[in-house]
Amino acid sequence: MNFTFLCLVIYQCILLDVYARYNKDVVCVINENNLPICKTIARASRRNVNHNLPIYEPYLPNIKNAKFYNCTSLECTQVKIYSITQITSPPMPLRYCYQETLEDYTCEPLKYYNYKNIDKLLFLSNNLPNKIFYLIDCLAYSDGGRVCHKKDEVDSHTKLVDVGNMARPNETNVLSQDEFICEQSQNKIINCDLDRFVPYPDGLKLKDLIDIDSKILLKTDGHLVTLQYTCADSWCGYSGEIVRTRRAERYEPPGGKVYRCYYAKRQQICK
Repeated sequence: MNFTFLCLVIYQCILLDVYARYNKDVVCVINENNLPICKTIARASRRNVNHNLPIYEPYLPNIKNAKFYNCTSLECTQVKIYSITQITSPPMPLRYCYQETLEDYTCEPLKYYNYKNIDKLLFLSNNLPNKIFYLIDCLAYSDGGRVCHKKDEVDSHTKLVDVGNMARPNETNVLSQDEFICEQSQNKIINCDLDRFVPYPDGLKLKDLIDIDSKILLKTDGHLVTLQYTCADSWCGYSGEIVRTRRAERYEPPGGKVYRCYYAKRQQICK
């Protein structure tokens, strides 16, 4: 096989902030059409596997526009996947096939919950058309309440805290911060998955989730949306709809814009 050039990329991803790692390396070859052909290879390690630490499958960048199959019986039947609610239903043993080269397809069992969140986001964006996928950060309160903000900018956490202060002023019982994956359709319907599982060397395990209220408040793209806990078939998560108001422009309170003010060395800085 003739190549214009060969590119060997091996990702040795060991997380420093989160004690988890990938269980495989990714090797990519650039073919004569300047397209990446990527495969996973087992990670060689002389150390004993720590079964108490999560371990993740890497996402291959060339898995796009995959065809999905339901293999619950002896035969696999092709299914149309249009929502995250189908991908994240544990009972459905899905397989997917993607074009590895211009002539060949590769088929593998779908291990969605074995991906890291950022890889799940890439997988969904590359394989489910007509949807927008994004991460949200949520403040978790002791009574089960959640206040969330779309994670799209560098200062998303600051905006999340601001929304929390507005929605629940003087609240001191913030237990932790959660991260969920949401999809948004063209008709502004939002579905957020709770991401209940963590991959370990011996299989998936349920997360120890803090109690969650039946409703959560989400700030996304200038809109405040109330998401309601709901179940559809074997999937359960939070769903809601962005309702457009008559006000066409962004809301500004009477008197002008809102500024954040900081105090340091007896000086006040507002922006």
